[in-house]
Amino acid sequence: MNTYFNEIKSKPVNTVDGKVLYKIPSGALCANGDLGVVFDNDEKDLILHISKCDFWRFSSGTQGGGGIKAVGNIRISNIDLSEYNIKQYFDKGLLECTFCNTEMEFFVAPENLIYFEIRTPVSSLSPSVKIEIPNTCDSINSHEKENDIDCHTRKFEGEKIDLESAVTVCCKKTETKESGRFRITRYCVSVVTNFDDSNYKKKALDMIAHSNYDSDKTKTQEKWEKFFSASKVTLEDKEIEKFYNSSLYHLAGCMGNREFPPGLFGNFITDDFFPWAGDYHMNYNYEAPYYCIFSSNHPELFDGYMAPLNAMSKEAKRFAKMFGCKGYALPVSFGPKALDVYSQPDCKEHGVLFLGQKSHAAYACVIPIMHWFSTYDKKYALENYYDFIFNTAEFWEEYLVKEKGRYVIKNDAAHEIPYYRGKEFRYITHKGQIETVNAINSLGLVKLLFNAVYDMAKELDLNKEKYSLWEDIIENLSDFPTFIKRGKKCFRYSKRGIRWRNENTVGLQHIYPASQIGFDSGEKLLKIARNTYFINDRRLDDNGSNSYLPAGARIGVDPHFLIEGIHQNIKEFAQPNRLFRHHGGGIEHLTTIPATINEMLLQSHEGIIRLFPCWDKKISASFENLRADGAFLVSAELKNEQISSVKIKSLNGRKCTVENSNIKSVIRASDKKEIHYTSDGNIISFETQADIEYILI
Repeated sequence: MNTYFNEIKSKPVNTVDGKVLYKIPSGALCANGDLGVVFDNDEKDLILHISKCDFWRFSSGTQGGGGIKAVGNIRISNIDLSEYNIKQYFDKGLLECTFCNTEMEFFVAPENLIYFEIRTPVSSLSPSVKIEIPNTCDSINSHEKENDIDCHTRKFEGEKIDLESAVTVCCKKTETKESGRFRITRYCVSVVTNFDDSNYKKKALDMIAHSNYDSDKTKTQEKWEKFFSASKVTLEDKEIEKFYNSSLYHLAGCMGNREFPPGLFGNFITDDFFPWAGDYHMNYNYEAPYYCIFSSNHPELFDGYMAPLNAMSKEAKRFAKMFGCKGYALPVSFGPKALDVYSQPDCKEHGVLFLGQKSHAAYACVIPIMHWFSTYDKKYALENYYDFIFNTAEFWEEYLVKEKGRYVIKNDAAHEIPYYRGKEFRYITHKGQIETVNAINSLGLVKLLFNAVYDMAKELDLNKEKYSLWEDIIENLSDFPTFIKRGKKCFRYSKRGIRWRNENTVGLQHIYPASQIGFDSGEKLLKIARNTYFINDRRLDDNGSNSYLPAGARIGVDPHFLIEGIHQNIKEFAQPNRLFRHHGGGIEHLTTIPATINEMLLQSHEGIIRLFPCWDKKISASFENLRADGAFLVSAELKNEQISSVKIKSLNGRKCTVENSNIKSVIRASDKKEIHYTSDGNIISFETQADIEYILI
């Protein structure tokens, strides 16, 4: 069975009883990492929505109208859509469409060119293709024609605009021929912004002029074949395997622009009015899509993540000073190029939307920390994120309060305080949240932060003057708060303040993604974690299933409970195009299935590689080149309740530690030589060399 394939058998439905559904489209998607196209239709025509990661309206303030905007549409008329079928080939980046007597092939090439070929009977009316540009949000639009190329430009500029943004869309019919009873017509569409090229109109025209359908189709297929060859998961449950692969495709489809990583809704923007301006929300939404990329062995998808964070460095220092600290602090959200979508004069926290939380920068550090532990790439860390992590740690050095030998976090809400602004806000109503002590999510994030910055600094031989302080914070940070609920000891959301809420998964995010509890935590702490986990079932949580399910794998809950949760998410929220229609953002839920499956098959966050740690050993499964902390690529197979075919490739030459009582020897693959290892119960350790694979027998 081809688990890189999906078939859509009916027209997308984006309205119910005349009301527009939430902004997650259900039509077929095709994307290249920057440029995205969503299939849609009205009563008579096929409509292809074009969006691009770097096309934003840069206008400041929460009410400034800033945010990601639609590029435009390709409208294709004279096609009978009464019969509708689209086949998605994720490992080829290709769509094959059948509409009554019309067939169409469609793909988005790596160089931001959209290609499609329409095949119709010679006897029928030829389809017409037209570019449409939105006339909303005060954009300045223009249209011209040059050498049979239709050229449209959409631009935001003027007094209300902080940074000019512009996009040019060019369209040309490149070839028409007849073959038997059929007419075959090919089209090429180029999309270029001013961030791609200062002379964006000329660039768009040149791209059309030098386009090559067949060559770019080959390049597109090679790109996606290479992407999916980086790792592989094989399951008996083919429905989950299909969603595992399609989720990675959709994530990669919007994570290719190094200066403009995806906001809440990636690059499937269909109009100018997506919720929350499609911005970067820092209290989990921005980070969540990246949870799975390292374990899936796609660290390249991280390359754009730090761009908006580093662009905020000047503002981050200003925000930290608001709380009397050095270093970096961040508001709840912002846009690329330090776009201000956070200033609101009536907000009680210095006119900035912090929403009572101080943890946003610490949460932002989770993903580069994942990159660090899974790659140990010193040069990359120094060039891209060490400075951000160091400055975030510097904020917490000063913000933490030491009382009776323990470091305490004060006035940092576990949940957003959404009414922390306006005339209607009453301090007394939210006093408990505002004066929170030791929010559990912040404790987990800060513990992870200091462990990571300490490890990085030692590896990079930097900031030795900080080591003793960091050691003290790591050793003496307050314990996670607990309380008795339903007769069982559980984690409490804060030591003082909010106890519990029956939505979201804030009370479990110190487990995942903050990685502060696992199989090595001891049975006492694991029991508290499991009690907390089952207070209520958050598998279908709009804002939290993407951390709830992987957290379950981290603490070893029944794997059938997690698999059932994945199926529930597919049944309840999956769209025909394999996006998920949740309330809490768009692309963040694409991480749920790959992150959960990866954690069930392989764990390494505690410095020990564990194979199939949360998997029913009676159910066969295998994986190739999942990435483990310490910079290892791991492959293994589970069959007949036995783990075999264990291969570990060392990428950085670090010491490797594996839990498996059945290992009898370690063989260096390059020369078949058996190498020395040490054992401690069911744990073995051995030294490795960079770029060498080891076979464990």
